[in-house]
Amino acid sequence: MPLSFRTAVATAVATAAVTSLTGGLLVVGPVASAAAAPAKLADDFNGDGHRDLAVGAPYKTVGGAEAAGAVVVALGSADGLTTKKVTLTQSSAGVPGTPEESDHFGISIASGDLDGDGYADLVVGADGEDVGDFEGQGSVTILWGGVKPFTSSTTTTVENPEKWQSHGYDVAVGDFTGDSGADLAVIEPGAVVVYKGGAARESKPAPAYTLSVPGAGLLYSEAAVGDVNGDGKDDLAVTGDAGTGRPGTDIFTGQEGRPNRIQRVDDGNTAVALGDVNGDGFDDMATSLTWPQFFSVDDPSNGSGYVTVRLGSRTGFGDPVTLHQNSAGVPGANEDGDNWGASVAIGDITGDGKAELVVGANGEQLGDLDNAGDVTVFRGSASGVSQSGVVRVSQDTTGVPGAAETGDLFGAQVRIADYDNNGKGDLAVTASFENDRSGGLWTLPGTSSGLTGSGSKSLSSADFGLASGSRFGESLLD
Repeated sequence: MPLSFRTAVATAVATAAVTSLTGGLLVVGPVASAAAAPAKLADDFNGDGHRDLAVGAPYKTVGGAEAAGAVVVALGSADGLTTKKVTLTQSSAGVPGTPEESDHFGISIASGDLDGDGYADLVVGADGEDVGDFEGQGSVTILWGGVKPFTSSTTTTVENPEKWQSHGYDVAVGDFTGDSGADLAVIEPGAVVVYKGGAARESKPAPAYTLSVPGAGLLYSEAAVGDVNGDGKDDLAVTGDAGTGRPGTDIFTGQEGRPNRIQRVDDGNTAVALGDVNGDGFDDMATSLTWPQFFSVDDPSNGSGYVTVRLGSRTGFGDPVTLHQNSAGVPGANEDGDNWGASVAIGDITGDGKAELVVGANGEQLGDLDNAGDVTVFRGSASGVSQSGVVRVSQDTTGVPGAAETGDLFGAQVRIADYDNNGKGDLAVTASFENDRSGGLWTLPGTSSGLTGSGSKSLSSADFGLASGSRFGESLLD
């Protein structure tokens, strides 16, 4: 997930992009057969049967270039994520380009088996990359999976490049064209560019379709993938700014040929997630707006931020349900600048077939600790998001390593996936300013009774060999 406008305001880290992309296609290692079965897990890069997790540090200094960016892949095991890692920058062997100031390599991260060889591939966006004469055009790199992953790569082709295009502000992988293969969607503020999967590693992917809405487009910021209408094809929800002081989210349904926009809803802008909260076979959607004072909306949160949930159906999304910290059953209280909804995720933590909703609030004040941050976990139910038994988790929760501190930004990013292979989704949480802006990652195991702090693990930037101040965890694999 990319760093949103709201988080950027909170951390004051916007800088201008300079210099140029010097690489393109690289093929360093052997190319696996395209006849292999597709990868069983979309995030298993080395094919060992365990999920891996890519964590971004897009503002990390590399080779003296500030905010050049890096991605760390924590490799999985039968017991969950480990400190065994692969660190990737534009100075790594097999990665095209050169680390340059404000490239933001790792601003967005996605994965899936794009070449159908049985290994998940890693997609990394660098929205500040300069390409030729086009400052801030942006770039997207595909790093191929394998027994020894990421030794070869390619970059996407950009048609009609422009300055400040921000190609790669977000990225998403799914079967959007209905051919059972993984496709790549690259988010730019003004468009969604779709690249069909299945191309040879030696090729440089070219756009198949550009999804835009002339005259009524959104300034897109983040995308999520799921099956909204239950037809077995991946759909794409892309949230952003309608440019008229209102937020909005476009829903594109996957189908044979090209994806089709079926709906726009008037909520979102900060973050978006898809998943089946009520267990009816249709994915539901959660969107958030963390800085409502900048929009012409009725703000129920008094500047704290709020989340809108809509249930999916064969024809699209239904009426909105709004959640905030003054909603019934929700812990905490609305306070200006909480950033409630800085991140959202939907996944089945309990293993009961109904997905939970997790809301990150990286600006939450805990006691007298400003911007310490926390996450709120809602249970899924047959009627939708339950407001009973809501759980609030921070670094002060029993069993969670560490301690809440001013400015940690715990909850900057959240993701749900089964890392310990027990059939229940585990929660990954980042705190990008932990330990003087070094950053950290926590995993909290899912259980049939819900999420607790018991069994939680933490991995610091130092555990992965990153220098102090790397801001590890600013982005996270979608």
